[in-house]
Amino acid sequence: MTDYVYGDVDGALVFIAKARAEQLSILRSDFATWGDAKRNLSPDTWAGVVEQFDAGEADVPADDEPYDLDAVPGHADGDWPAWPARDMLREVPAAVREKFGRVQDSVHNGSYLHLDAADEDEILEALRRHGWTCTRDDLLVEKASGY
Repeated sequence: MTDYVYGDVDGALVFIAKARAEQLSILRSDFATWGDAKRNLSPDTWAGVVEQFDAGEADVPADDEPYDLDAVPGHADGDWPAWPARDMLREVPAAVREKFGRVQDSVHNGSYLHLDAADEDEILEALRRHGWTCTRDDLLVEKASGY
């Protein structure tokens, strides 16, 4: 079973697997250098960073270069890493999406699932019926979402 964290991001609830939220939050940390990032990110997350540089036909910065996440191809455009509110379109059970969600379009990054924070108790109960274990952590979810 996957543990999820959720939080209120601008009046909408965002749910994300806890391990994924932690890695996205670490990725968005203020590392001093790329070497610091490499040492602190999980091997899978670091591999994703390297893949983005490769896909953008760019070199991974040297370990002693200052860390700047916008240097990763696709980050400044909002194309990478995946956006948790958009990921909810496939991760949140269909019955919950259909009852409580609205698919909305962002200006730059496509469609995402909006779950109104006012429906928190009902959404949590519905997700529990689907086997989800959810813990509220607004700060982690905001950072994982890029806020």
